[in-house]
Amino acid sequence: MKTRVAQLIVASFCGILLGSCGTNPNAAFPTAHAVTAARGEKEGSDFATLERGRKIYTTACTECHVARAISHYSVAQWHHYVSIMAPRAGLKPQDQAAVEAYVVAARKSLSHSSDQH
Repeated sequence: MKTRVAQLIVASFCGILLGSCGTNPNAAFPTAHAVTAARGEKEGSDFATLERGRKIYTTACTECHVARAISHYSVAQWHHYVSIMAPRAGLKPQDQAAVEAYVVAARKSLSHSSDQH
């Protein structure tokens, strides 16, 4: 009985710790809405491309490795890494373009929004 109580206490403690360590996924991987808003734009024709790029980045790119927060790399580094990783991931040219459009726009929007604070 004591072992069961101890297990419940440890499990509860771990749950509290893990729950309190959550991050805002929009901060690490901003949505297309957040990107366009940060750039002071309305949802235009490139909105669907940004949304598709985000979806590919947060799903296909994580099949092989952990996705880095958008702020982790500069715009130049994103251009470089996407060009290297897209063929490895088997992305079609339009999907590669969508991922690159998303990470570059998201990175620029993060830089822009931090400049305003």
